[in-house]
Amino acid sequence: MGGKRGGYRMRGWDRGREWLPPGYRLDTSDAAAWVLRRSDGTATAYFCAWGATREAVERAARDDHRRRSKRHTPPYP
Repeated sequence: MGGKRGGYRMRGWDRGREWLPPGYRLDTSDAAAWVLRRSDGTATAYFCAWGATREAVERAARDDHRRRSKRHTPPYP
């Protein structure tokens, strides 16, 4: 079955089953807006709770993780 949001079932989404890079989490404490957070708690993306899709959340997390990984990769000698 789907995940639960504010008493309504979300078809096709089991909350907590989305694939996120290590340290990323989806903050759903606000019923209207969800925040994708990094391990340090900083926000990386915002989603309207009523229109968010698992794929969009996963894509935003992957893209942010990839950008941050490239920034922290030492250059080749």
